[in-house]
Amino acid sequence: MALTRARIKELRNLGQKKHRVENGRFLIEGVRMMQEAVESDFVIVEAFHTQQFAESVAGRTLLTKLAGKAVHVQKTTERDLASFAETVTAQGIFAVLRQKRFSVDHLLKAKDSPSVLVAFDAVSDPGNLGSMVRTCDWFGVQGILLGRNSVELYNPKVVRSSMGGIFHLPIVEDVDLLSTISNAKQLGYKVYVTNVDGETHYDRVRFWQKAMIIFGNEAWGVSDQLKQLADVRVAIRRYGAAESLNVGVACGIVLSSLHRLFDE
Repeated sequence: MALTRARIKELRNLGQKKHRVENGRFLIEGVRMMQEAVESDFVIVEAFHTQQFAESVAGRTLLTKLAGKAVHVQKTTERDLASFAETVTAQGIFAVLRQKRFSVDHLLKAKDSPSVLVAFDAVSDPGNLGSMVRTCDWFGVQGILLGRNSVELYNPKVVRSSMGGIFHLPIVEDVDLLSTISNAKQLGYKVYVTNVDGETHYDRVRFWQKAMIIFGNEAWGVSDQLKQLADVRVAIRRYGAAESLNVGVACGIVLSSLHRLFDE
């Protein structure tokens, strides 16, 4: 059945940060993201699908799983779904999810517990943030801290480009990184910042078993205040003439050395 104009407006509003924050909800779309959501402990508030999707093999499987989680599922028209889709080609399935909130204390571990956390200092591009969440997920990071002035976690572009990563990791938003670093050091963490002029190249770094690795803003990198508090400033060698390296690429390069270079 077709959705009412009022309902479509409510769903469209979830494309705006203001309404996502007010309602504590966000919208996902597509088979891949729905599969990730169903397998996670996120609360799926409601789902919408087309008749064509319900008749597909993937659709039948996914709708059966949704029914098993007692999710309210509603069939609607392709036109209605297209009216609030973020992607050019909709896959016939959407859902409203409840946002999850974690605290910094939840992520910081006691002194004897191994832990690798990644922090982002004012990362502003949603595509970059989403891909870095995905990278952190790939390399087994235990949690992510989003510093103040970073792009919102539940921005649709962040959600899509994370490729399900937001469902796998505890992520804290709006973090005061200065005070968090101080607390982390008291708990035995070593702090690493990426810096083009860093004194230690990433392939020579031996990460401590309790590490906080900080990546900075696309334009100006990690703030000077955070650099001053860091134990190690990590650089990536430049062999060509490029002025800088994309922060998402830098994140992948640094984290790729994480597990083979742990200090003992």
